[in-house]
Amino acid sequence: MLHTYSDGSKLLTMSAKELATIPVWMGNRVLDTKHAATIKTAVGSNVSLLDSNFSIIKYNETTASGEHVMQRYLIDGQHRASVIRDHYRDTVCEADFVVTVREKTVETETDAVDYFNALNNVKPQHWKTDPKLIVNRYMVGLEKQFNTNKKCMLIRPNAKRPYLSSDKLRDELMRHVVGLKGSAEDVSKFVSDAVRENSLLLRNLELLSLSSSKDSLLIDRVIKTKFALAFDTSFGWITKIIRETNGFN
Repeated sequence: MLHTYSDGSKLLTMSAKELATIPVWMGNRVLDTKHAATIKTAVGSNVSLLDSNFSIIKYNETTASGEHVMQRYLIDGQHRASVIRDHYRDTVCEADFVVTVREKTVETETDAVDYFNALNNVKPQHWKTDPKLIVNRYMVGLEKQFNTNKKCMLIRPNAKRPYLSSDKLRDELMRHVVGLKGSAEDVSKFVSDAVRENSLLLRNLELLSLSSSKDSLLIDRVIKTKFALAFDTSFGWITKIIRETNGFN
């Protein structure tokens, strides 16, 4: 470690080949292949010029076996990293080199989005057109509504029911992104509707709990947390909200 910044992030070094293996954070902007090609042309064969100004976030994720592991994601510098990745894919025997990286540990998608915004000056039109940035707004809205207890976050990375996996939630929102408008009013309305759907799901599960069910243990946990959105693995509540919002019902 070379330095610790005031926000708790750390400046460190790693090999370019290691950097190339780190996946891009799902909330990052859509990769602009033309921009990446411009960078590739500019550096030519001297890819070691791309040796600085990368930023990484770390999540504490839960594996399928229940173990907690720290997972890294590239949150800034994805275009330069894509050039490095392509370089080592196309020229296997090329020498490695050292890059500097700023690394920050985050707890939630909201933390990641806030950090991303701090690192990037995102133009207003990008918020309206880039699907990943639109979804970021809904992720933040839902987390702020339901993650009120930091000791027991209901929406978290790679979670299992009764908690809601932020990864799966983001994927589902991306699948419906054409129906999401992204303004502050639209996000607020969506979150309010999600609260309503959570109450309806809870009411149905409370009735179901009165009879025997193969999911009785899970249902009891859901009722205890008062959070039922993760119980619906098909994310029907998202489909319902978007259909209602766009006048399909």
